[in-house]
Amino acid sequence: MSRRFESLGPAGAIVAAAACPVCFPKLAAIGALFGLGVLAPFETYFLWGAQFLVLLTLGIQVLAYRRHRNRKLLSAVAAPTVLFFLALYAMPSEILAYVALAGIAAATAWSLQARSVGNGASCVRR
Repeated sequence: MSRRFESLGPAGAIVAAAACPVCFPKLAAIGALFGLGVLAPFETYFLWGAQFLVLLTLGIQVLAYRRHRNRKLLSAVAAPTVLFFLALYAMPSEILAYVALAGIAAATAWSLQARSVGNGASCVRR
């Protein structure tokens, strides 16, 4: 699994969230700094895109789990993914959505770091 694909999902989800000022107002300030404010008319599409990229991240980590068999890494992405969708639909909370996005980014960074270091969480080649 390429490192590019492993980091694509969380990075894209955060950029998509930054382009959606109504859903994620604190990230919208960062998005406006980089000129993403012109994309405000398309915020519904960016919200869908953020949700897709969060699910893509989970899917990529499930595929990576098939190689490394580390349940901690998989659960480190699965828990924030569930929290993200709970924050959007079940109990709407902006703070929970931010925590979930940060958790997904941190879990992906942990996965990439574990893979490069070669500790017990890395992928084993047979």
